[in-house]
Parts: sequence; structure tokens; C-alpha cells
Amino acid sequence: MNEVLTASAGQEDDVDPDRAARGKPLGFVQGVPVYASGRAPAYLRTKAQLGAMRRKPAAGQQPAAYVYARWYGTRIALWDPQESVKMRPLSALQRRQMQQRRTCTGCGGVFPVPVWGMCGVCEDRAARRREDLRRRTCQDCGTVFQTPTPARSWGEGMCLACDERRERGRRVARSLAERSCRRCLVQLYPLTVWAAMSEREQAMAGSHCTACDREIERERAQAQMRADRARWDDLGPAITWAQKILADPDAYAVLDTETTGLTATARIVEIAVTTVSGTVLLDTLVNPGGEPIPAKGTAIHGITDAMVQDAPTFSKILPRLTEALAGRRIVIYNRAYDTGRLLWELHLHHQALGTVDFTKQPRYGTGRHAAAQAWLDAQEWEECAMEQYAAFYGDWHDYWGSYTWQKLRGGHRALSDTRAVIRRLEEMAAYPSPFDPVAEPAAA
Repeated sequence: MNEVLTASAGQEDDVDPDRAARGKPLGFVQGVPVYASGRAPAYLRTKAQLGAMRRKPAAGQQPAAYVYARWYGTRIALWDPQESVKMRPLSALQRRQMQQRRTCTGCGGVFPVPVWGMCGVCEDRAARRREDLRRRTCQDCGTVFQTPTPARSWGEGMCLACDERRERGRRVARSLAERSCRRCLVQLYPLTVWAAMSEREQAMAGSHCTACDREIERERAQAQMRADRARWDDLGPAITWAQKILADPDAYAVLDTETTGLTATARIVEIAVTTVSGTVLLDTLVNPGGEPIPAKGTAIHGITDAMVQDAPTFSKILPRLTEALAGRRIVIYNRAYDTGRLLWELHLHHQALGTVDFTKQPRYGTGRHAAAQAWLDAQEWEECAMEQYAAFYGDWHDYWGSYTWQKLRGGHRALSDTRAVIRRLEEMAAYPSPFDPVAEPAAA
């Protein structure tokens, strides 16, 4: 038994270190050991390494081991060089081609690896020569000069003659654009005169000719007509509503108020009522009962506490207001707000008389006197002019799903705002029907 162990130990000492594995296998694939990177026997070779020795795996030869690549974890087959066979010798043509791939076409030097044309030194030298030639060549006429062409108005690479010729062309194009219709220039010379102009020069080009003006106006009118027809269900009723009011202007009254704020208890500081024909029925400042006017309110309508100090209260002007509105239908821009302010003033008026008859139990300031509501119900209120004008204007808001309310822009004084409402009514009533034929613009 001791002799067997001694013999085995002697055989292990005789093993070539290059043929011994430098680590334990990670596993086996069909009986072939798989080593980590750097752990396989040193004598094994990859197929590429065999090719460098002009050898290849023999027919039917199996890999002696596998090894994982260090970075990618790819399994690579390793072969025993002694079992491989010699590759067929290279032909003269193959040797010549391999020699050409390793030879620099510039300096003729032969390198151990393919350079595929020029080496790095020759390539840098050629790049400098190309850059020098480019700088000495006019990019317009192609003339090669001894020295680099200077930078001109058209940039580097233009000779003096070509630069002057281009500049003359620019002056001619600019002069033509200033004296011509820019619409015609774009249509007739899109790649010549117009393309040669800068954005600033295009913006400074001449205005449209008479024919183009008529064509542009006709296209705009047709586009507007198509848009109006598409929303006629909203536009048509708004126009008809304004025409109905203007057909009998004395039967309609326009009312507007200015207040101390936008809260539910804001007080009226000015009120005006006019007929649609323009007759002023009421125009007065109103004392808000000692309630101060906030600076924000004064910044909007310009009414101060000093201006309303000696003005009549709402209770004193109520008979005049009732008389002005009697027998007339009332038009208000933002009707819900102004009627809310009137209802609050009427509530305070009847509350001051000592009665306690409310439409419902007061809660958080929401209670209103029954007589106040009765006065409001006795009036004939037209539809809100702001909502009608919003439908007429047609600025649709996708988020809210309705037309955007438009500012009145009457100056934020009661009388001027009533007149602004009348102007809006006239604008709506005079709007042409999109179903009528478009009249051609008159020739100049």
C-alpha cells in the first residue's frame, strides 16, 4: 500500500505545470470542465490563438475545456494544440494582401497590425494638407490661392471677387424686395431672391400688392365664414338676440353698477341706467352706508370715500331706479353679479325699515328679505349680455367646456360701461351671416 502511494506522488510531481489546471472547475458541460478566467491549463488555446499558429481544430476534435471571459461572462472553447492540424499554407496572393493591409500607403512602413490605409502620422499630415488647401480655395469659384482667403462679409472661404459679386446680388435682392410684394416674391422666386435674403431682410420686405391684399382678404373671409357656419348653433341665437333688442331700443334698459368689492356683501357705490337708444335714465354715485371703499376697488373704478360721502344712499335712489326700469326689459353685462348686489342693497333697505320677513332663515349672511326678492322678481330681466357676447366671440375653453367670458372694457364706471354694452349689442347685430355670399373686395 505504501508503494502505491509513493508511485502516485511521483507521478503528480512529473506532471508538466503548463498542463495542470490553475484552479478547480466551476462546473462541467457534457463532461468538459468549465474554468473561471485565468484558471484553465496554460497549454490550451482558443481557436484564434490556433489560427495565429497556422493551426486549426481537427475534424471531430472536441474542446478540452471551457473558460469564461473576464468581462462579459462568455463561455469560450479551449483546444489542445497537439490534437489540432496544420492549416493550408497561405497563397502568394493572400500573403500579398496581408502585407498590403499592414503597409502604410503614405510612408510605406510595414506595421505588425493592419493599418488599413495610412498610419496615424501620415493621416495627420494629410489632414493638415487638406485643411490648408481648403483655406486657400475659394468656396464659390474654386480658385486656389497661395495664401488663405481672408474673412469677408460672406464668411471664410470666399475670394474678394466672389464676395463683391455676392454683395451686389444681395443689394439687388434687397432693393427688389423693398419695391415688390413679398407674397409674390415667395411664390415666384422661392429659391433665388427670397432664399438669398436673411430673416431680418425678409421681415423688412415690401408690403403686399393690391392683388395679393384682395386675395388675402378673400381667403380670410372664407376661413371666417367656414368657422362661423361650424358653430352657427351658438352664433346665430346671439346675433338674433342683439338684433331683437336694437329693433326696439327704448323698450330695453341697460344697467351697470360699481361696488366696494366682489364679496356677497359688497355695497354699491355707483349705478347707471340708460335705454339702448342712449337716453340716460339714472346716473349717480351711491353712499355705501359708511362702509369704506377698499384700495383695490378704488384702483379699478377710481371712486373714493370722499366722492361718495355726500352722495345719496340706495334707499333714496330706489324710487328713481324703480321708475327708470318700469316697463322695460333690463340688459346687464354679468347679470348674476349685478342682480346679487341689488338684492343685497334691497335686503339692507327693508331691514332698516324694521321688518323681519325673510325668504328663509338667515344663515351666514345668506338670508334675504321677502320684499327685496319680490322687487327683483317684478323686473323683466333679459339674458346675460356677457354670456351672449361670449357665444358670439367664440373663444371656446376646452377645460371648462364653455365659451370664455370677454372683458367689457368700458372704463369701469357705471355710465361708460352701459354705453360699452350698447356698442357690443351693435357689434353683434351688425355681424354678417356666414350663409350670405362673400362680397369681393373693391379694387384700389
